[in-house]
Amino acid sequence: MTNVKIEFGNWKLGIGHWKLVMGPRQWGKYIMSNPSFTISTFGCKVNQYESQVLRERLLGSGYREDNDSPHLVIINSCAVTARAEAKTRKEIRRWLRQSHESRLLLVGCGLTYSELRNQSFWGIVPEPRRGQLPENILRDSSWLTTFSADHSRAFVKVQDGCESFCSYCIIPYLRGRSVSRSPDEIIREISGLVRNGYREIVLTGINMGRYGKDLSGYHISLATLLERILKLRGIFRVRLSSIEPKEITPPLIRLISKEVKVCPHLHIPLQSGSDNILRKMNRNYTSGEYIDIVGNIREACPDISISTDCLIGFPGEEEEDFQASCRMVREIGFSKVHIFPYSRRDGTAASRYPEPDQKIIRRRTGILAMIAAEKACKFRECFVGREVEVIIERKLCNGLYSGLDRHYNRVNFSGEGVADGSICRVMITGIDESALKGELSSD
Repeated sequence: MTNVKIEFGNWKLGIGHWKLVMGPRQWGKYIMSNPSFTISTFGCKVNQYESQVLRERLLGSGYREDNDSPHLVIINSCAVTARAEAKTRKEIRRWLRQSHESRLLLVGCGLTYSELRNQSFWGIVPEPRRGQLPENILRDSSWLTTFSADHSRAFVKVQDGCESFCSYCIIPYLRGRSVSRSPDEIIREISGLVRNGYREIVLTGINMGRYGKDLSGYHISLATLLERILKLRGIFRVRLSSIEPKEITPPLIRLISKEVKVCPHLHIPLQSGSDNILRKMNRNYTSGEYIDIVGNIREACPDISISTDCLIGFPGEEEEDFQASCRMVREIGFSKVHIFPYSRRDGTAASRYPEPDQKIIRRRTGILAMIAAEKACKFRECFVGREVEVIIERKLCNGLYSGLDRHYNRVNFSGEGVADGSICRVMITGIDESALKGELSSD
């Protein structure tokens, strides 16, 4: 049986000391026998990775996972939009109502906002780089190798922080300047994950394309890091998460087009198709430059899947600006478009602008969503009659299996004797609103 002592000012979990700002529930000392935990995660893939790190570290320190009545509730918060912040507050209230015995610990970007900080927490993790988990936990992630049967994909954070300072975004103020992890540490972590059964490694970062620029003496970039990863032994594939348009270099395009282990999928944020709005957003490209970048990628890799983000209702967005975004989505033909209504964030440059009309934002969001859905459907139709490689994630209640292919398509298919985490060949026979449909190939 594990005893864990928690004292005022320090959290002792066998994973180092976390300085805490204590809420009214904490005063005194708290002793836990056979401690349990649960983690609620909101926001981006970086948050998902950091929750993954916390989970594995807690399990390795003698904690057990309990989603019903845990001793410790960790809420990994997000503040990138008002909606994400509202979800975080809702989760906090749920746990405050549900369990008076659980201790709440808030981490992540949301802890900066006063509305969250004023909640009744047992502890908040404050840091100079707010939004990061404590460095003494993330310093050495070589232990992150436990295979979990319900996870076929593992996120690996290679970089944190952002220096772009888009006028609408609060993240640079929360996570600080760009900081890259050492390539040796990343390789060690991925090697352990592959050795223990993970079949897809997703490289992620807040501004991933800047990887290596702050590492003196390494002479490394995202492309050269990827080359080192591809030299590892084992059956696995690598997927890149979101990357800015001008950070997609020719060496990176070459690897995506030539290396079978690299998934032919890129998420390239667009935000707007209007040069006027892009300039106000402080994005460092024009609509024409974005189109040229996508053209270069598709010339090398014709069937690549390209997804994107679009922000609707940025202050000053006129109808002609919105129509420019619609034209871009039609012209490029994204496999998926994540549409975000503009959300004012205090402290950003855009927060000084007049608030946009919410009715107009809702109308434009609906119009763009229909265009995006039409283009996504057309993209999926190209796979009918083709055989694709799928990593199985789960069995559905209707007897079908579900997983992702290399192009980031959701694939639901029939078959027998398929194990979670395995790689299968699936013949695509049709599509529905959100996925490909198929049958397990006989060979």
